[in-house]
Amino acid sequence: MIYFDESEFRMGGLIVFDKMDTAFLVKLDTLRGRCGFPFILNSTYRSPEYNRSIGGRPGSFHLQGKASDIQCVGSKERAILVKNALDLGLTVGVYKNFVHVDNRDDQIMFVP
Repeated sequence: MIYFDESEFRMGGLIVFDKMDTAFLVKLDTLRGRCGFPFILNSTYRSPEYNRSIGGRPGSFHLQGKASDIQCVGSKERAILVKNALDLGLTVGVYKNFVHVDNRDDQIMFVP
């Protein structure tokens, strides 16, 4: 990884880098390079127990290590992030304070 340290991949207080999907990590690192600004990862891999405790969806891609929620409050950074994620074939979910990206087979974009 060029742009991330293993310690940035956390579930609660635990480092969960080893639970992340390799193909997703490559795309996430590429995404960070294309965007040209640092990312703060709000959520990465989640265990089933942790996912339930925070109200996550039962089929969440976080459970497979194929998703990250990236803190994003500025509209310019959000637009850059969304465009580049879609260009890389990632699914994008746009929320008020973060952008969800995941690596599923059938790419979609959603705004809850």
